[in-house]
Amino acid sequence: MTTQEVTRRDVRQEVTNSIIEHLERGVMPWRKGWGAAKDAALLLPRNGTTGHVYRGGNRLYLLTVMREAGYDDPRFFTFKQLQALGAGPEKGSKGYAVEYWDRLPFWRRRDVEVLHGDMRVRVVGADNKTATLATGEQVAVEELSARGPGIKNPLPWYSAQRVLDAVIAKYAVVFNVAQARGLEEYLEANPLEKPAASALQLDKQLAAIVGHMKSTGLTVQFAPGDSAFYRPADDRVVMPAMEQFKSSLEFRSTLLHELIHATGHEKRLNREGIAQFDGFGTERYAKEELIAELGSAFAAAETGIERDDANHAAYIDSWLKVLRGKDGKHALFEAARQADKACDYVLEPLRERQQQRQAEPMREAEVEL
Repeated sequence: MTTQEVTRRDVRQEVTNSIIEHLERGVMPWRKGWGAAKDAALLLPRNGTTGHVYRGGNRLYLLTVMREAGYDDPRFFTFKQLQALGAGPEKGSKGYAVEYWDRLPFWRRRDVEVLHGDMRVRVVGADNKTATLATGEQVAVEELSARGPGIKNPLPWYSAQRVLDAVIAKYAVVFNVAQARGLEEYLEANPLEKPAASALQLDKQLAAIVGHMKSTGLTVQFAPGDSAFYRPADDRVVMPAMEQFKSSLEFRSTLLHELIHATGHEKRLNREGIAQFDGFGTERYAKEELIAELGSAFAAAETGIERDDANHAAYIDSWLKVLRGKDGKHALFEAARQADKACDYVLEPLRERQQQRQAEPMREAEVEL
């Protein structure tokens, strides 16, 4: 993906500050402006050129942006991607910074010495077998070694790759479709489909999710009472009966939230807040509740199973405590990453069905040919 890199900015902190500002007002921004269920499945932000659906912290941030700005098209482009389409951002449009990761080979690091025998050399290019030196000479990588921070004795090339290669965060600025001019041809050729999701379809989706989770050993129990919860000790979701909820919508969203919690069991994703559960009200559990809140929001955006529960507003103060902490910005992005994994886990059967449906017309076409 071509990018316009953002330098000298702490984008994670900017995103975290924005989330904190919303939470201080009692607003969960990833929920704000939630539309009708028929539109919800298309609200997952994605790159308009590659089709890549943003994940983790980027997904959380762009969902928040979409709610705040009122964007109903989830597609975003870098400046260069817009240029390639003969388009560009509207004058005065402010782009949004998204995070991506890039690998920095050890031989490009300024704090690493590359050695050819006992002589220090500078490498300007390399593949798996050959390195090109600044002098133009090409040598087999087996002839080179490297020494970096904390490394006393030089490491052979392949060992240096494992130990000294770095992964660094970079940022790209993206613009929503609504901020761009000159995309008429693109939009005509790439219409945004908005399939409706009926109550029956939503119930079928949720039933498939429950069936999938039960197949992994989870117990789902419907019992008298007014509390819904997941009990890690015996891997059990306990839910009041549907008629005890104000609406079927509240029932669905509450059950989805508890199923996200259940993905954390040690025999599934082995998430710290569940697998090492140390009681309610702890910082660890506050992080787990944030993961479940984001995971169910991500799943809702993909399935159309809307959110209609206010119960988790009670956790806002504990989330704020986590996000205001020393590592708050990383805690937010880690929660979003874990939420993505939980969402992937519960939606696995739905995605498989969708892939099968997409493949069926192709098979029919092959028979006709």
